[in-house]
Amino acid sequence: MQGFADASALYLYPLLAGLLLGVFQIVIFFAGSISVGDSIADLLDGTSIGELFDWLNLGRVPFAILGMLLLVTFGAVGILLSDLVSFLPDWTYALAAAPAAVGVTKLVGNGIAKFIPQDESYAVTRDELVGRRGIVTLGPLDDGHPGNVRVRDAHGDLHTLRARPADAGTVIEKGTEIVVVSGGDGRDRVFLVMPFGAEG
Repeated sequence: MQGFADASALYLYPLLAGLLLGVFQIVIFFAGSISVGDSIADLLDGTSIGELFDWLNLGRVPFAILGMLLLVTFGAVGILLSDLVSFLPDWTYALAAAPAAVGVTKLVGNGIAKFIPQDESYAVTRDELVGRRGIVTLGPLDDGHPGNVRVRDAHGDLHTLRARPADAGTVIEKGTEIVVVSGGDGRDRVFLVMPFGAEG
């Protein structure tokens, strides 16, 4: 079995980077005033990576935790596979490590999201987000599984909310500007939204 230092850089570097992100998240937690989630969310808006992170609970789980889970899992699975099946080229292990990293991050992120507030700003209630405008970031929104919308509160803080259309049968495409018309009531905390300009 190869030593840690002998692992391929393709997996060792992501593993180390993920551990550093974990340390960074601890620093953010104790510093309190440092916030990078909003800037990262704005940067990723409208991109395929942004869609992936929305699906992985960005906005409900801090970006540093999601990044740590992705990188550490990818690196660890890659190193483990290279130990177990050492005769294959290093890049081939990524074919299993990448989906494993996404799956683990989604599952763990879902669990973490249940134990932390849905909003990034603890002082803002769900009712205070009613009437706020935002953008559909994971959609389209329809009567099926909820999608995501990104909304700023009165203080300028960013929130990613699970949402569906207020009117049954309506489909709201990704990228559409919306307005929140009902707070996330009920167990699932799904907000109801309408396309902006259609609420009248």
